[in-house]
Amino acid sequence: MKIVLITGSSRGIGLGLAREFLRRNCAVVISARGRERLNRAVDTLGQEFGSDRVLGKTCDVTDYEQVEALWRAATEKFGRVDIWINNAGISNRKRMLWELAPEEIKSVVDTNLIGLLYGCKVAIKGLLAQGQGQVFNFEGHGSNDMVLAGLTPYGTTKRAVRYLTESLLAELDGKPVIVGTISPGIVITDLLIQDMKNMTEEDRKQARMIFNILGDKVETVTPFLAEKVLANTKPGARIDWLTDEISQQRFADDKYLERDLLSEFGL
Repeated sequence: MKIVLITGSSRGIGLGLAREFLRRNCAVVISARGRERLNRAVDTLGQEFGSDRVLGKTCDVTDYEQVEALWRAATEKFGRVDIWINNAGISNRKRMLWELAPEEIKSVVDTNLIGLLYGCKVAIKGLLAQGQGQVFNFEGHGSNDMVLAGLTPYGTTKRAVRYLTESLLAELDGKPVIVGTISPGIVITDLLIQDMKNMTEEDRKQARMIFNILGDKVETVTPFLAEKVLANTKPGARIDWLTDEISQQRFADDKYLERDLLSEFGL
């Protein structure tokens, strides 16, 4: 039985991944900053799969001591961690950089970059002591060098994911810990919906078209990601749901051009 730890996993794609790993006979550790939402997620998963295979632990990934405590909680309950997934992340509102409050910029950078570095440090240190394990870092817009005006802080942090992972591969060469990335594509989560509601009508119209063609629901994407993570044995693996080839195919397929994923959210 694999032990999988996922940061930022009380909702959205993190919670969806936890559910898919449980379906594949893994044990999971989920975490979030908010205790109430985390407790609800733990209760839901525990009722569905058994509480003995689910652990929830509050953790603010920007606090190094809390990230260390997350590792300790996982290993105290399950004895080890086999796979650590750095999923915790936030986006900024779609605004030009000079229109954003300094606090919003700092929050995105602290969570997506400092939190990622802390997660990698704690996980790799622990996995090396164990003698085995894998770390996966979540990519996002900006990882593939694509630029979109209005997402400068978020895209900057996600472009850094590529460098960080490649650098860690060099540092871990010859060592028994594997590092890779997960690229989930555009996943329709409550955070994405909230971002759309904060857009101007013009931006929302453009986003609606793109998301209906390229977006997918959590339950569509996460089974594929979980299967690929569990099957991986390759350092530097990039688990990519929405490849460039698939994107091009969707723009040429009437089935996707006519899709409507967002009406149920009032968009």
